[in-house]
Amino acid sequence: MTVDSPLPLHQYQQGRSLWQDAISRLRQNRLAVFGFWVVTCFILIALFADLIAPYSYEEQNLDLGASPPSSAHWFGTDTLGRDLFTRILYGSRVSLLVSFLSTVVALTIGVLWGTVSGYFGGRLDMIMMRIVDILYALPFTIFIILLMVVFGRNIYLLFITIGAVEWLTMARIVRSQVMSIRNQEYIDAVISMGLSRPRIIFRHILPNILGPVIVYTTLTIPGIILLESFLSFLGLGVQPPMSSWGSLISSGVETMEEYPWLLVFPSLTLSLTLFSLNFLGDGLRDAIDPRSARE
Repeated sequence: MTVDSPLPLHQYQQGRSLWQDAISRLRQNRLAVFGFWVVTCFILIALFADLIAPYSYEEQNLDLGASPPSSAHWFGTDTLGRDLFTRILYGSRVSLLVSFLSTVVALTIGVLWGTVSGYFGGRLDMIMMRIVDILYALPFTIFIILLMVVFGRNIYLLFITIGAVEWLTMARIVRSQVMSIRNQEYIDAVISMGLSRPRIIFRHILPNILGPVIVYTTLTIPGIILLESFLSFLGLGVQPPMSSWGSLISSGVETMEEYPWLLVFPSLTLSLTLFSLNFLGDGLRDAIDPRSARE
């Protein structure tokens, strides 16, 4: 009886990790790839608005007034003669900055709260989740408006306030993931090895819930952008001469019959960003958990 010789190394198929498979599936989703590049472009625009903008965001030309799109002003000008294209570029910096920093605040609070609640369980879990339920019952938009009125309309307070009320769903998602992982055999193994609880949480639990956290984060950003735009629409967001997409839309609504371009271009920019982020979030969800795409 002859023994087959092992195959040469180059004929073995190299295995792929979970993240490599997820990236491969994500690349096959055209809408998600489109959303990724659109979001990347807007981030670059926000970072380099000073270099891209043809005018200063506060430069006025009262003699010009509100003029329609032209070769000198691609998106036209507003009632004070300010270039709308420039103000949209700088508005992307404010809207994206508020959304990303608010998401970081919500992510930090939600992950820590959900991890502690899900890992320790028992009475502590019951108390922490009841607090979440009580906070869910509060009208958050009114709560944010009250905070902005009491403490002043400040851009830094804006993203802290929004982030401080957007963490509740993240906490619930993280809690459910941690509760399903803490009973796994490998967690029992590392506990028997005598590892400390912080090390178990940060080395063996949090890395395994990273997928759902990333997916929900990409779906949280559009909601925060929309909330910031709503607050700016009400006049509670950034203050002149600064602008965000919401404040530009608010100004455009007031003059939409006479100068429709003041509403159309900011609205299209905001809509494109929201759609792209949702496409990217849906693509990440399907890529990380293929079962969700088949259901």
